Amino acid sequence: MNPKHVYVADDSVMEFFTERNKREREELLKIFRALAESPYQKGEWLQKTKSGRELQVKRFGKWLVNFWLDEPVLEVRIVDVNKIVP
Repeated sequence: MNPKHVYVADDSVMEFFTERNKREREELLKIFRALAESPYQKGEWLQKTKSGRELQVKRFGKWLVNFWLDEPVLEVRIVDVNKIVP
C-alpha cells in the first residue's frame, strides 16, 4: 500500500471555512483534496512566516491558499485561505 498525503487545516482556516456558504465550502474542499492528491504543487509565490518557514501561496480561481508540505508525516498543512474580491 502506498501512503497518501492528507491535508491538515489550521484553526483559523476552519473558522473561515465554517463562515462560508455551502457552495464555497464545497469549492474549498475540492481545493484541499487536490493539494493532498498533488502535494508537490508550487504556488505563484513564496511567503515566509515569522519563524522563517516558507509557505507556498497558490491561487485557485477566487481563492488564495497558503500551505506547506510536511513530507515526513505526509501532510499538506493549510495555514491560510483568502477570498479574492474583484
